[in-house]
Amino acid sequence: MAKNLDNAVLLDIYGAMLTEKQYDTLSAYYNDDLSLAEIAENNGITRQGVHKSITGAQEYLLRLEEALGCAKRHKELSDALDELERAAEGISLTQRGEILRLVEKIRNIIYS
Repeated sequence: MAKNLDNAVLLDIYGAMLTEKQYDTLSAYYNDDLSLAEIAENNGITRQGVHKSITGAQEYLLRLEEALGCAKRHKELSDALDELERAAEGISLTQRGEILRLVEKIRNIIYS
């Protein structure tokens, strides 16, 4: 089971919709970078049990993303803001400063 950024992003966005146990297991796997064996030992279950829990939770997160599309919209918005920042480089300092201030304001809204 390969760890990847997409699953960590889904956990950040939809993590509150998981059970506490599912969230804790995925967080240990993605955020704390623990192995299946380490998580199993910490929770007093088998490695296979951890694998099953992670797989089930990942499938649930993917279904949420398919239904809601929050991660996709988040990435598209973030990419658009990056593009806007690059475009601002070619304009006057006053206008550029105002655009970059607005970009930062939007980023704060997105990430808070």
